[in-house]
Amino acid sequence: MVGSPVPPRPRAPGPTGRGRFLARYGKFVLVGLTGVVVNLIVFILTLDALTRGATFDLYGGLLHSASANSSNPLDNFAASGAAFVVATLWNFTWNNLWTFRSEVGHRHSVSLRLGLYYGVSLGSLAVNEVVLFAMSLLFPPLFGQAVGIAAGSVVGFGGNHRYTFAETAGRDPALPEASTSRTR
Repeated sequence: MVGSPVPPRPRAPGPTGRGRFLARYGKFVLVGLTGVVVNLIVFILTLDALTRGATFDLYGGLLHSASANSSNPLDNFAASGAAFVVATLWNFTWNNLWTFRSEVGHRHSVSLRLGLYYGVSLGSLAVNEVVLFAMSLLFPPLFGQAVGIAAGSVVGFGGNHRYTFAETAGRDPALPEASTSRTR
């Protein structure tokens, strides 16, 4: 029959609107926490390999990196860079498969999402560093780092939710309904 209405698309199971948004943020934070563990493991193993040779002794590397200063600060930067790259790839993989899984599809290809994810992660890192620096003027560095991580997490989630993992549908179902009525 011509002109018959199109049946509504079935809604995905699970929370919708604000509940879906908060559930995604919770998943994003959980993935981020696992990423911290991956980051520290890669950092310790890389630093240990650079300073003591390729032993791949996690426990020995942990003891060494917690009790001894590196003779070359460039080793710290290299280990930190390697840890950032690996942990960001880890986080992207789990956020792509779990946090931002989409029934309607993503606007961007996987390779473009990966590039966008690294870009947003660098922006989050910059926010973290600025907050750490500002907070360190008044508070102990560990407190500043904690606040910086929280601020970077909010920026990272916002950027990834809005750009990296944008869905193909016009309106994002994870956002609360906006009023469409206008007064003239």
